[in-house]
Amino acid sequence: MKRRNMLGCVLLSFLGAAVAGAPSPARVQLDGFLTAFNSGNRATLTAFGKDHAPPDFLRPEIIDQTLEMNRTSGGYELLEVNESSPLALTSWVRARASKEVVLLRIEVDADSPERIIVVAFQSAEPPERLRSPE
Repeated sequence: MKRRNMLGCVLLSFLGAAVAGAPSPARVQLDGFLTAFNSGNRATLTAFGKDHAPPDFLRPEIIDQTLEMNRTSGGYELLEVNESSPLALTSWVRARASKEVVLLRIEVDADSPERIIVVAFQSAEPPERLRSPE
């Protein structure tokens, strides 16, 4: 019986460590959004949107605008993530085509953390360490 209890404790400690190291809901959605965005594929964006984006995201004109942003930016490379809570973060991303660094903000729904409620690209002055050499 002691051996069984010890095995249970070991398994629980591994489970606790795995949970403690798990990414936040906002980070999971950031990674998913960037993967879908960088695909440049309408079907991939739509599938991601159905499961994770605000309902407005699925409007054809929003998908078209998102695909156009992908074409002009060349997609984005993630540089840095700053989490303000498990449900919200800002990240610095670099456009592959222009090398412009912009702020990407993600917030997820507290009741449905798999659902993004805010996704916004914003022009902002990046920290010196993230600026591209001219």
